[in-house]
Amino acid sequence: MKKILIIFVISVLAIACGGQKTETTTNDTASTNNTAAATLTIDFQAMVGDTNNASISSNAYLKITGSYGDIDGKIDATTGASMPSRTPDLLNKYRSADNNVLNNRIEVSMGQFLLFGTANASRYIDDGMSGSGIAQRTVDGTTGPKVTGTGITKGDDGVITIRFVHAGGKTVDPYVFEMKSDANGVFQIGAGTENFKRSETALTNDFDFNIDSALLIVDKAKEGNPYWKGDLKATFENNIIKLNGTLTEVK
Repeated sequence: MKKILIIFVISVLAIACGGQKTETTTNDTASTNNTAAATLTIDFQAMVGDTNNASISSNAYLKITGSYGDIDGKIDATTGASMPSRTPDLLNKYRSADNNVLNNRIEVSMGQFLLFGTANASRYIDDGMSGSGIAQRTVDGTTGPKVTGTGITKGDDGVITIRFVHAGGKTVDPYVFEMKSDANGVFQIGAGTENFKRSETALTNDFDFNIDSALLIVDKAKEGNPYWKGDLKATFENNIIKLNGTLTEVK
């Protein structure tokens, strides 16, 4: 009888210990999943060299899938308004901290460029993507600096170069941006290379990319911020630029 009782007690203890071990493993797995790095998948397309909202609407979009919310954006062909409205605010969850574009978690140039997927003809003209090779904004009768050499080119070596400007709000003084891919058309986000450049402050004088590019600084995430890292594969054919890829947040 004593032997039976001892065997029974040992069995109960074994089962209890086994149950505790299983519970610990489950909790460890859940903890690992909760600390997984955030991701950002980008599917972008824009049409360069056209100033017709209907054409842009049919050929430009910004689709975001990620840890901080999704975006399925384009412009309305009739009104030229971005859909959904305030797409920049939605994108800010990924591109900046504290809703401050210069408190950036991705290259400012790329964060601004992605908005061409939901921009109308006016922005294409003002920012130098209309095909003229010149950007010059006019607001309330005031004309800003003229920037020459804007647009997108693809060299014989496969490098895609994107040059544009942007002046937000009512100002006419723009920041200028230059982005270059590698020979395979890949934009390396978060690498901190000179393939991403921007002006340190807004321009107050005319600027020519072909002469003045040396004045630009390296464009990278603000020091101390979590930032996005990964590759965006680009193609540029028949005035259509496409970007696709998944980025991972680095803290």
